[in-house]
Formats: sequence, structure tokens, C-alpha cells
Amino acid sequence: MNANDHSSIYDSCKKYIRSYANFKDETWDLIESALQVKQIGKGEYTVEEGKICRYIDFVYKGSFRSFSNKDGEDITTGLYLEGICITNMKSLSTNTPSHLFIQALEDSIVARLQKETLIGLYEKSSELQSVGRAILEAMIVEENDWKEMYTLYDPDERYQFLLKKSPGLLQRISLQYIASFLGIRRETLSRIRSRASR
Repeated sequence: MNANDHSSIYDSCKKYIRSYANFKDETWDLIESALQVKQIGKGEYTVEEGKICRYIDFVYKGSFRSFSNKDGEDITTGLYLEGICITNMKSLSTNTPSHLFIQALEDSIVARLQKETLIGLYEKSSELQSVGRAILEAMIVEENDWKEMYTLYDPDERYQFLLKKSPGLLQRISLQYIASFLGIRRETLSRIRSRASR
């Protein structure tokens, strides 16, 4: 990976952050200096159950899923494509072990920001504190949108919600994981897709 690749990754991350908060060039320089570009192989974990999550990853390339394991069965709790940040918010905020995994579904590239580094930067920039809060609030809102899907919608409506909110998932993610994420069986998802295509 060369310097031009890194520049593209940083530009994408900057654009994402700018969509939630305005900041001076000096503030971005602080953020960029702290970012670590990481290549994550398909099947590798960025967060593991039982370990404390200590960073936020901006997904530049690839796809991920978060899941927990209950009685030997994987339950998908999140699906993610490029252009967003992923982490285990609870573990990151409370310094407690994660109750879930985050796994790359494709060979992926992320820009990683360590929590301890971010806290150190906060001491140098009050503006950066505001930017950090804006990003975390946006991530919480996004997480709550998906959680409401389970309580507000029936299976057909969940599928339509997924189509509207993140249509690219259906082209990139295994139907097995999508069905688990929607809280339905694979066969039920097939029937819903069949009805929706008529």
C-alpha cells in the first residue's frame, strides 16, 4: 500500500467526519496523525468476545459483521460496508470485555483510531472533543435505528427497511447473515424476497 492509497483513505475518513461536524484544518491534522491504516483479512476479527475494545475503525474498503454466540449459534447483530465507523460502543466506553465479535467478511482496509490516543488529543484541542462527541452520537443514532427495526417492523417491513437503508448489503453479504440480522430463518428471507420481486 503506497502513500497515494493512504491519502485516499484519509480523505474518505475526513469526508465522513465532516458529514457530522465542522472542524479546522489543524484539528484534522491531529486526527490524521493518530490514524493507523490496517489491512484486515477475510475472516479476521477486529473485536473479540471477552476482550476489551480499545479503538474505532473507519471502514475504507470491505465488509464486516458483528455477532454474538448464544448456545452455539451465531446471531448477527450488525452488517457494515464502506464509509462508516465500527466499534463495540459499550466495551469502548466502559472498558469492559466485549460481548460480541466483529469479523471481516471480505479482505478489508480500515483507518483505526485508538481510544487512548484520542483521549490524549482531546487535551490538545477542545474542537476535537466536539468532533468526537458528534461522531459517537451519530454512531449511537445509527445503532438505535437498527434496534428499532426489530420492535417496530414485521419481517417483511424489516427487509424493506434494510433495502432502503443499505441496499448494497444484499449484493455483498451472505443471505445467511442477512436472515440472522433480520431475526428470521433463511427460508423466510427467500420467501420475502420472492414476494418483493413480484
